[in-house]
Amino acid sequence: MIPLRPLERLPPVRVNVPPPGVKQVAPSPPVAKPPAIGPSPPAARTKFGIRGLDSMLGGGLLPARPYLLSGPTGSGKTLLGLQFLLEGIRLDEKVLLVAVDEPPAEILDNVRSFRWDLSRIHTLDANPGLQAFRRLGDVQEIKALHDVKSMQEMTDPNRKTQTGEDISLQSIYLKLRRQLEVVPFRRVLIDSMTAVRHFALRAGEDLQTERTEIQSLLRFLSEKGVTTLLTSQPSPPTVLTPETVLCRGEISLSRQWVGHSMERWIWVSRMRGMAHDTRMRSFHIGTDGITVASGEASETGGQAPATSP
Repeated sequence: MIPLRPLERLPPVRVNVPPPGVKQVAPSPPVAKPPAIGPSPPAARTKFGIRGLDSMLGGGLLPARPYLLSGPTGSGKTLLGLQFLLEGIRLDEKVLLVAVDEPPAEILDNVRSFRWDLSRIHTLDANPGLQAFRRLGDVQEIKALHDVKSMQEMTDPNRKTQTGEDISLQSIYLKLRRQLEVVPFRRVLIDSMTAVRHFALRAGEDLQTERTEIQSLLRFLSEKGVTTLLTSQPSPPTVLTPETVLCRGEISLSRQWVGHSMERWIWVSRMRGMAHDTRMRSFHIGTDGITVASGEASETGGQAPATSP
């Protein structure tokens, strides 16, 4: 017979019983601490590939927005715009030039001394040509809006402008819409908005209609992820053009003769949502295109970096 062992005495168990009429509430689970919030990563930038200018812009332009490049005739707007497109090609992006001021063959002749390869730039030839426009009362229309082609296909200086199609801001918009369904352009240069407004917008339209057409074009390009650069002649201080209002920033160029030499200046007039350097800097057009001084201010002094709302 197996002897029985005495029972071990267990320690008493304490049970918290609430007083009568008081409901017992289960303890809340521990709350996890939120992760520490560090500085946000810098936004991606669309660069010009021009060191001095990119530094003025804090690294480049914010992508998928329209920007204005203003300056008088001969100040270097088209050259700067082409360098903007060539930087996109270097990064393996699809780029497009909408040529209104000059026919593509003439643009190629003008930049031949720079030894640039423009063959990969898609081009929409919207230049009116010599025989391309007619007058109907006070309405001036441009003919011949060609399909998008590469610069390589437009090297013939004797190539004639056809006259089968009206050019207007709306037709440019429709062409771009059709092309963006096929080619994912990331950079577009419209050279120039001054010419587009002069030739393509119908006379007699009120400012609101004009602004709506330009807004539709720029909004469409932004929604497609396109960073758009529009060249333009400077407007009088009392005139506020639609592109000035609708573009997210403006880079300005100027030039003046000092003695027997030409001096050129560049500055960022305004830029929404990004820090930028507002000081004037000199720039030079040489065999490599445009180079911007690395911090040289004008004799009148410069302003500290600013951020536009």
